Amino acid sequence: MDKELQNSQPKYSIGGSAMNNGIFFYSDNYTAKFTMRKDYSYEIKTDKRVLHRGFFKRLGRIPIIKGFYAMFDGNFLFTFIIVMNIILDLFIIISRRSSSEGKVPTPVLIALFVVTVPVLLYKLKKTFFMVRRTWLFHGAEHKTIYAYNHDVGLELEDVRNCPRVSNRCGTILVVFMFPIYVLLYFIVPYASARLILAYVLAYELFGIENGDKLPIIKVFYRFGYWCQGKLFTSEPTDLHLVAAIETLKKLIELESTKVSSG
Repeated sequence: MDKELQNSQPKYSIGGSAMNNGIFFYSDNYTAKFTMRKDYSYEIKTDKRVLHRGFFKRLGRIPIIKGFYAMFDGNFLFTFIIVMNIILDLFIIISRRSSSEGKVPTPVLIALFVVTVPVLLYKLKKTFFMVRRTWLFHGAEHKTIYAYNHDVGLELEDVRNCPRVSNRCGTILVVFMFPIYVLLYFIVPYASARLILAYVLAYELFGIENGDKLPIIKVFYRFGYWCQGKLFTSEPTDLHLVAAIETLKKLIELESTKVSSG
């Protein structure tokens, strides 16, 4: 996208996430998802962001409640982790009750075990094979969003030189979550409840404007930047950058069309 054309357009709030086979961007009204197949062919699918409007959009602005909203607003991985934790909590509750009553584990307990363990093992196995490709798309996502937000331009040579770390990355949110989760360990008995509360409270800290410049809080950001650079992103190839650029352009085009027609 030409720099002058980009600068003349209104700014849209853009977020994104990376997958092992693609990249996902979202704005206030639309989503755009790039998926790469095994033969390197690809497709870009766009859709309306149905839940992020009206009543639900207003919910996303209320302190504390906005953390619950963000948790399940397209955050499929975290939703999966929450569900697994709830299942494990039920497993523990039933196990303790069975032990205290001197009973043999019930069919429900066995069913929970049979369902939980294979799913977790399958997910772990898939993760190890997919992680490198995800980090490449993750780096491309950060560079492309930075280029858009800072009016660098969305040409390949411009995006290539943008930083790979971002102050809006979910890695920093997780860094906030960890100490909160540890503190809640001594207060809240169940892992799923601790995880949800840690996310909600961390989201409030994560949402503080210019938090990366505030005393104490900026320490978490610095550690988050290190984690991004060393652990959770890789320097993307031009293939990954082009994928991110084309997907973001498609999303911006949709938002521009909506503004023009509105």
